[in-house]
Amino acid sequence: METITITPQNKRQSNVIKAVLRGMKVNFTTSDEVEVEVSAAEMDAIRAGLEAADNNEFYTEEEANMLFHEAIYKMDKAGNQG
Repeated sequence: METITITPQNKRQSNVIKAVLRGMKVNFTTSDEVEVEVSAAEMDAIRAGLEAADNNEFYTEEEANMLFHEAIYKMDKAGNQG
């Protein structure tokens, strides 16, 4: 048989759906876990980030903002030269 995944938006919807299923004598299970699909490239990036964190290789928020602004400045400068 098929599996149907239903994601209620609030507790009331959840209760109504469960009541309907019980009334129809449909077997169901519930879970608060959320499944997220992650690509291989995303998993590689996550692993690299965790490894960097394990090695205390961090940027402060100020450093990250500075790097971001420098990159934008370089892109703007390159775009204005063309």
